[in-house]
Formats: sequence, structure tokens, C-alpha cells
Amino acid sequence: MTRSEPDEAKPGESAAGSDLLAARLLAAQRLITVLNADSDVRMGLQLRLMAICTAMKAPGANVASSSRRLDRLMADIEHARRDNVG
Repeated sequence: MTRSEPDEAKPGESAAGSDLLAARLLAAQRLITVLNADSDVRMGLQLRLMAICTAMKAPGANVASSSRRLDRLMADIEHARRDNVG
């Protein structure tokens, strides 16, 4: 018997994980779209989102790594939103 790798998905988890990641990517896109911030800030966030999406399409894409990158992006979107409120 072999031991599973920590980032290795179990049968049935791959589709659910992909759906969750897709929903989070869409949420990030929507947050960037409505962000009331300088255009350079929005452009930088959008480029990071595109880089995550592109990395996910590559053969052997690491979902856990992309998820961590998306976590950091979402935190930066929230930070930009707070900096530009009222």
C-alpha cells in the first residue's frame, strides 16, 4: 500500500475541489470588477488573477498552490477595498 501525498486528491474530491476553486476565482474577478481603487491597483490584481488561472490550465497544475495564491490575492483585494472606502 502506498501513502497519499498531502496535496493528492482522493477519488471524488477532485471535481468538488475544482468547483470550489472555480467559484472562488469568479468571486475574485467580481470583487476586482467593482473595486473602487486606482486603475493601476485593479490592473495588478487582475494580472495576478489571470496568472493563477493560467497556472491552473498547465499540465500537472498544483491545486493547493493555486489555492494559496488565490487566498493571498483575495486578502489583497480586501486590503485595497478597505484602503479606498469612504
